[in-house]
Amino acid sequence: MTLFAQADARRRITLPPSAGIKPGDPMTVEVLDDGSILIVPIVAIPRHQLWAWKPEVLDRVAAAMADPRPNRKINSKEDLEALARELGVDPSELD
Repeated sequence: MTLFAQADARRRITLPPSAGIKPGDPMTVEVLDDGSILIVPIVAIPRHQLWAWKPEVLDRVAAAMADPRPNRKINSKEDLEALARELGVDPSELD
């Protein structure tokens, strides 16, 4: 989206609601070498939660979410016995 904006006397511009930025939203403002201005909305993360955003933690969470083991519902005693046999357990030991 490109729009025309004009700064007021205090060098402020008004963004349309379609930009998705609400009053009070935090953002970074960067003036680039060519004079362009880059405005990026940000989300502040509390310091005690920063550990969860480390790449190694995110990788472990993604791996856990992609667990290849199939989910299986056990609806009857026969289902349980079949699973036990697949796992090499004697079904008679389940009682």
